Amino acid sequence: MKQEKVFDVRGRRMGGPTPLICSPLVARTPDRLASEAAAVLAKRPDVIEWRVDFFEKIAETTAVLASGRALRAAAGETPIIFTCRAAHEGGQPIPLDAEGVTRLYDAVGSAGLVDFIDFELSNPAPLVRRVRERTREQNTRLILSYHNFGYTPGHDLLVERFLEADRLGANVAKVATMPRDRADVLTLLAATATADAKARIPLISMAMGPLGVTTRMVGGVFGSSLSFAVGEGASAPGQPPIADLAAVFGALSRARGDA
Repeated sequence: MKQEKVFDVRGRRMGGPTPLICSPLVARTPDRLASEAAAVLAKRPDVIEWRVDFFEKIAETTAVLASGRALRAAAGETPIIFTCRAAHEGGQPIPLDAEGVTRLYDAVGSAGLVDFIDFELSNPAPLVRRVRERTREQNTRLILSYHNFGYTPGHDLLVERFLEADRLGANVAKVATMPRDRADVLTLLAATATADAKARIPLISMAMGPLGVTTRMVGGVFGSSLSFAVGEGASAPGQPPIADLAAVFGALSRARGDA
């Protein structure tokens, strides 16, 4: 799949002037996932993310595929990101190692159930290459991501994480950090703008927690192409409700005079 700075996914423009709004699904059971998806989709996010690390049956591939098929049918033309967030990057503890997660991704991608797969840059290089190769074969877009829940690294390191994802063949590069003060928020935004000027692919960035909420609202001005908002349950601290984020994006778009 060709790398693109801006691309269309099920009628949504990734990398355009206004970030897409993505709402996470964090249900633990199949029944709860179905009801959560219905409630979230009714609020009309641009994208949904199934955080499968919350799913109690994650080690049962057949159960994941069954719920994935039901979710795909319910979502219709709403794009789906499939994410098993590693515990050391803010995810839930799960009974699968990185190899097991890679096999699960392969099964879900082969079934054609999702539009994006999110895999951490911190995974072993051979697994990153394997996921990249398989997503290309499956016509699924790959988000390579970096999360730091402890602090915000320096500007140059953050820029390098974005560009590393680009070099490794990701379709989207994602960086999320935890700010300790206002200067950290500015560092994240500045790094996003610097990387956006150099990268060949769309970027996603945010500073987490209450201090970082501003980045979720104005990140698009600095080059972030997607922002996460709560439909029912949050997957990370600082995510605002869908309606609030949509209102902010609408106000910014009108102020810029976007068509």
